[in-house]
Formats: sequence, C-alpha cells, structure tokens
Amino acid sequence: MNKKILMISMLLLTLIISSLFAEKSLERIANEKGVEAETLYNEKKFVDSAQVFEAAISKLEEAVKTDGIPLDNEKISRWLELAFNGYYQGKEFEDAIKIIDRQLKLDPTNYKFVNYKAIILKKYLERIDEAIAVLKEYNTAKRSFKVEKKIASYYQSIEDYENAVIWYHKAYEQKKDATVIKNIAAIYLKLGKNNEAISAYEDFIKTNPNESVLAKTYKNLGKLYEDMKSNSKSIENYEKSIDLKYSSDIVLTLIMKYYEGESYDKALEKIALFLNNKPGNNDAIYYRAMIHFDRGEKEAATTDFQTISSDPKYSKLAKGYIESIKSE
Repeated sequence: MNKKILMISMLLLTLIISSLFAEKSLERIANEKGVEAETLYNEKKFVDSAQVFEAAISKLEEAVKTDGIPLDNEKISRWLELAFNGYYQGKEFEDAIKIIDRQLKLDPTNYKFVNYKAIILKKYLERIDEAIAVLKEYNTAKRSFKVEKKIASYYQSIEDYENAVIWYHKAYEQKKDATVIKNIAAIYLKLGKNNEAISAYEDFIKTNPNESVLAKTYKNLGKLYEDMKSNSKSIENYEKSIDLKYSSDIVLTLIMKYYEGESYDKALEKIALFLNNKPGNNDAIYYRAMIHFDRGEKEAATTDFQTISSDPKYSKLAKGYIESIKSE
C-alpha cells in the first residue's frame, strides 16, 4: 500500500515539475507583454510601452494562427489605443500613424482615427496634402459636414482659396452654418470677388437663422460693406444687427458714421442708446459735445467738454474747445 502511494506521489511530482518547465503558450506570452507594456505606460515610458504593446499584439495574432485561439479584437483594440497614445505622447508621430492605420483596419468608419491621422499629418509632420487626401477618402465613403468643413479649412490654411471655397460650399450644402458662410465671404473678398461675398451673406439670410446668428451675420455684412467703402449699405446692415441684438461696438461705430455724415439727430439717438447701456461713457459724451459745438449750442457743448476734460484721451482737446468757446 505504501509502495503504491509512493509511486502515485512520484508521478504527481513528475507532472508538476514538467508543467513548471513546459513552454509557455503564445497567448500567455502576449498577456504578460501586455501587462509589461501597461506598467511602462504608467511609468510614463511612453515609447517603450508602445513598442511592447506592438509585440504583445503580434504574439496574440500568432497565437490565433498557431494555436487556433479566438481572435480577441476588444483586447487588440485596447492595446492599439494605448500604443497610439504611447507613440503620440512620445512624439513618435510616424509610428503613431502606423498604429492608426491598424486601428482603421479594425474599424474603417471610425472618424476619430481619421481625424487624429489628419491632425498629425498637418500639424506635426507638415504633410497637409496627405492630410487632405485622408479626409477626402473618408468623406467619399461617408459624406460629412464636419469633414468637408475641415477639408476647406485645410485648403484655406495653405491659401488655396479656390479649393477652399469649393469645399466650404459642399459643407454649406449639408448645413446652413454661419461660420461657413463667413469664411466663404472672407475668401471671396481676398479674391476680389466682392459681389460673390455679398451674395453669400444674402443667401444665408434667406435661410432664416435664429436672431443671434442673424445679428452676427448683419454685423459681418456691415463690416464687409465698410471694407468696400459703401457707407450707406454698411450703416443699413449695422442698424439691422443692433435691432436684433444690442452691441456697444456697433452702436459706437454708427455714432461715428452719423457724426461724420452730419446726421446729428441720428447720432444723438444712438448716443442716448449707448449711454443708456453705458452711463457716463466718455466716447459717447465726446461725440455729443462735438454735435452741440457744431450746432452752436455752446453751453451744452461746454458742459460735455468739462465732463470729459479729466479723461487723458480727451483732456487736451476738450480744454481747447472750452477755451475757444470762452474766447468768443
């Protein structure tokens, strides 16, 4: 009996020893490398961790082919993401792009990967033509407003305005967006196509945007006409803008324009509006003083000039007018 027990014990011991010295499976090696890579990543050894993650993935893929284990895409996706982060944090951008390409094989329609690839190509590797090509390829398979807008902005950044306008128009077809139309108008101005710039804004206004967006659009159109030296059209659109949403900057601009055009009643109307929102503002009081002076209303002019005489911006000028009035 004792002999039998001894033999069984010896057999068990032999099996245990054999298992200890048995060759590790490829899957186990892959998992161990995954743990090693995560440790390196947590230690902020980013490039080293990315390289070990790649080795772990290779071992796991080898295990699938050799040992017939199921392909664990979830694990591979996670390791690829960490590998990308490692290369990106370590500023190894070429390697980061290679990882993105592997991610896209697993998930070809994932815009996040496409966007990262385009950003790296444009911002860090300065290969903007390739970045645009990446975005166009994605957009061919799955048309997107944000992708077409990004393509346009990339063309605009390299001053390829003709292509930028084409792609902004493509984006605008999908979404009537105020920023897009502003960019289109700005490019037309650069190209000297003023009428096209105006038409771009007018077409956008016809889409009935909300009041806040419409106010901004009229402001932009007013500035466009101002740049074109079309004063009456500029004023018209600035007025439409503040009718929808008050803006001190626009009201002050209108005060100046009405004063310069000697439309004093309109200027005073805007001064009252401005001071109602910004009581005691010296810029508005200055223009009111000048209107009183130009109209021969010397007492009212003197009062306003005295009010702004302590302001360094207007001090010398105001005191000069006060002395001039006294000397008459």
